[in-house]
Amino acid sequence: MNVDPSMVAASPVLGLGGGVAGPGPVSAMSGAGLQAGYGLSFTDLGRFEHALSASQSRLEGQPVRAPNEALQAMARPLEYVNNEAASLSEFATRAVSAGSAMTPGEMVMLSVRCQEFMFHCQLTSNVANRASDGLQQLFRQQS
Repeated sequence: MNVDPSMVAASPVLGLGGGVAGPGPVSAMSGAGLQAGYGLSFTDLGRFEHALSASQSRLEGQPVRAPNEALQAMARPLEYVNNEAASLSEFATRAVSAGSAMTPGEMVMLSVRCQEFMFHCQLTSNVANRASDGLQQLFRQQS
């Protein structure tokens, strides 16, 4: 059953904007809303409404489980790097807020801590990349 597009396009119940577009079932999006073409039918709208309600029922919230020990173990190196970055930031903020120039020893210490931080970042990244490569190889072998 086809419907007069001017009635569908201006229908406040359907939430569609006013106006009629080209010959396709749904032709364009505009700032005022969706414009329906001549080929739109109640069957199309019914199917869309059914699909929308079905997708909403699948998207209901699910309780979040606590991460298991394996995930916690994988996150520990990232937490360590994050804590190390926060420590460096705090050290640098204290040095700037002190108002006086940093001593040569403090500058060397900050440089060493920055190098140590970068080493830990690179090491963590390398381990993560190797683990990712291993998982990809495992999935390729299984398929």
